Amino acid sequence: MGSQLKVHNPMGYPPQIDQKHLAPRVNDLAGKTVYLVDCRFDDGDILVEQMANWFSDNRPDINVEVRRKSGVYTERDESLYQEIQQKGAGAVMAVGH
Repeated sequence: MGSQLKVHNPMGYPPQIDQKHLAPRVNDLAGKTVYLVDCRFDDGDILVEQMANWFSDNRPDINVEVRRKSGVYTERDESLYQEIQQKGAGAVMAVGH
């Protein structure tokens, strides 16, 4: 019983962050464009397809643009994000399951 065991806290120490606010809510999406983006993560394409079908069946007054992000899911797609900012009223980034 003479030995001691030294342990470390697995929680770690998170860095300080600057919180960002949510985007302003759009009152009505009728006649506007919503982007459904497959982020190339497991089965995100299936989720995007199901959402596009729902919009087609239930909200045909909303323009839906389906896009697939370039590169892997951990990398930013600046050209796509700029397009969404310029032309879209909203976006759903589908990361799958």
